[in-house]
Amino acid sequence: MRASKRWLAMALTTGLVAGACSSGASPTPNSAASQGAASAPATASAASAPVTLTLLEHQQLRADVLKKLLPQFEAAMAAQGKNIKVNLVLDILPDAQFQTKLTLDYSAGNAADVTSDVGGVVPGFAAAGYLLDLTSRVTAWPDWQHFYQVIRNQTTQADGKIYSLPRGANTMELFYRTDVLQKYGISTAQPTSWADLISRMVALKAKMGTPPILYPAGTAWGGGSMDEGFLHVFLGTGGQLYDNATGKWVVKSTALTDAFGFYATLTNDGLLPVQALQNPNPWQPTKYVAFPAGTLAVTTQGTWGWTYDWGPTGSAPIPNLFSKVATWEFPAQSGSPFVSVPVDWMWMISAKTQHPDEAFALAQWLDTGQALANDIVAVGNASPRDDIQNIAPYSQDQYLIDAEKQLSTGKTFLPQVGYDKIQQAVGQATEDIISGTMTGAQAAAEFTKMATDLLGADKVEQQ
Repeated sequence: MRASKRWLAMALTTGLVAGACSSGASPTPNSAASQGAASAPATASAASAPVTLTLLEHQQLRADVLKKLLPQFEAAMAAQGKNIKVNLVLDILPDAQFQTKLTLDYSAGNAADVTSDVGGVVPGFAAAGYLLDLTSRVTAWPDWQHFYQVIRNQTTQADGKIYSLPRGANTMELFYRTDVLQKYGISTAQPTSWADLISRMVALKAKMGTPPILYPAGTAWGGGSMDEGFLHVFLGTGGQLYDNATGKWVVKSTALTDAFGFYATLTNDGLLPVQALQNPNPWQPTKYVAFPAGTLAVTTQGTWGWTYDWGPTGSAPIPNLFSKVATWEFPAQSGSPFVSVPVDWMWMISAKTQHPDEAFALAQWLDTGQALANDIVAVGNASPRDDIQNIAPYSQDQYLIDAEKQLSTGKTFLPQVGYDKIQQAVGQATEDIISGTMTGAQAAAEFTKMATDLLGADKVEQQ
């Protein structure tokens, strides 16, 4: 992470295609009910005045796809009598740097018309008034019913409004090296509980001689310590992190203490690669070196790992990937194992755009049919909607379709305003654990204090 997420490993190259919004009349959009269309065909007499949009992209893989898709969008609009051009602005940056830039752009009132980022930023941006309210447009779009309910829920903010459209979907699980576990005679059956997982990892460490499992933790991983690690532990407690009834964050509970205790057990038993987690780029020695080498046997990971991380064109390819790597659902403290459905990337439209209708038409088109199939396959995402499984190239990646089928049954957590503060407090508390300075209970108390200080006493509660 989402620096949160896996994209921090991308090369720091920067390019720019200049562009700015031009003024012009904005035609009234129609809903996109068919694949690849953003509105109903316009008559010749209804041809629109020229409009130019800017689309900001900060990941090279996604940018490469957009370069091919945007001319198709322009052609589709021209066929409907709409003269819409899109200037693609590239600023290839890690997530943390991009989010800083995006915040500055929004606050200065000069953000691009359309951009995308991790869903966790949407609540704060929406509350600050940076994003266009899309509620009426989205709910009037017939295609919206094709998006999975869990995905529709993830777009709805605390005020009941919608300020983003999903760019893709992901599930998260434990990825494990089947060849390594089989080599050492460790069961590859689904772990049924925390205790089962820990017992198996203790046995594996005794045979491997190295820490066998990775749950991101500490401050170096940024928001990923929460999003790729702690959150999936906490979801296994059945506890409450945000109280919708009061609108407050829960910063002290038995569930939180138990979740931090899980990290303490992993650390005390020597199961976590602590030294690597304290590396300035902790994902590099773990997910991009140790796991491909088989010296790390288990790691949390999302659907994107099959493509972006370990696929043939990924950052650290694993030959014969599907014969060497498989997945477990996350074991729970008690109860059934589960797949996690994190809030994934979202399309956002600036509240200050001069062309809201055209900007929404662009987001709709990118979220439909062939365009969506190409965009999500590039980074290994599942489809957020249920009607593109037969569209290539998505139809050719069964593992993505399998992940899509899990969306309806997975567990999810909806970020709220202040989520970045929770990420920061989790990072520090887990850092204290892996550094050996605090027990799980002490780290839970530290989390309570830090989250309260960061959010304000009026924004938190204790259970």
